[in-house]
Amino acid sequence: MRRVTLFVNGTSKNGKVVAVYGTLSDLLSVASNKLGIKASSFYNGKGGLIDDIALIRDDDVLYVSEGDPFIDPQDEAKVTSDLQGAHTDWLTLNIGGRLFTTTRSTLVSKEPESMLAHMFREKDVWGNKQDEHGAYLIDRSPEYFEPILNYLRHGQLIINEGINSVLDPFFPLYAISFCYNNWIFLGFILL
Repeated sequence: MRRVTLFVNGTSKNGKVVAVYGTLSDLLSVASNKLGIKASSFYNGKGGLIDDIALIRDDDVLYVSEGDPFIDPQDEAKVTSDLQGAHTDWLTLNIGGRLFTTTRSTLVSKEPESMLAHMFREKDVWGNKQDEHGAYLIDRSPEYFEPILNYLRHGQLIINEGINSVLDPFFPLYAISFCYNNWIFLGFILL
C-alpha cells in the first residue's frame, strides 16, 4: 500500500495522509472528501502536474488544486509572513531630533482612530518623510511625545514632572482621549 500526504494547493498546513488505491479519479475523490474542496488535479512539490497514478510514490507530498495553477507553499508562507510583519515591524521616529524606536502595532493598536495609527497602519500611505537613517520625521517636541508613546505602549499616562502643565495645548494636535488629574486631554486622534 502506498500513502501520500495531501495539502491544499499553496499551503503546508492541515495536511491529510491518505492511502493511494484505484485510479487518479479515486484519489481526487478522496482528496475532495478529506480536504473539503473540489479537487481537480495534483501537483508535486516542484509544481509538476500529476496526470497518472503510476507517477505517485509512497510518502509523496501532493498539492491538491481546484483547477488553479500550482502555488508554491513557500511563496504563500512568505506573503503571509510579510503581511503579518507589516503590522508588527519595528520603526524609528525622529521627533524633534530625538529618536524613538517602537513597533508599528504599538502606534496603531491602542488608539486605532489616532493620527499616528492612520500614519503608520500601512506602509507609505501618507508618504511620511524620513531622515537619512530611515527614521520617520515628526516636527514636535520629544518631551511631549514621550508620555504619548508610553500611553500607547502600556495604557497608562505617565507624565514627567514639569510637563503636565504644558500637555494640554499639545494634545489637541493629535487627540488621544483620556483623563489625568481631572484634566481631559485630546491627543493623537484624527479629528
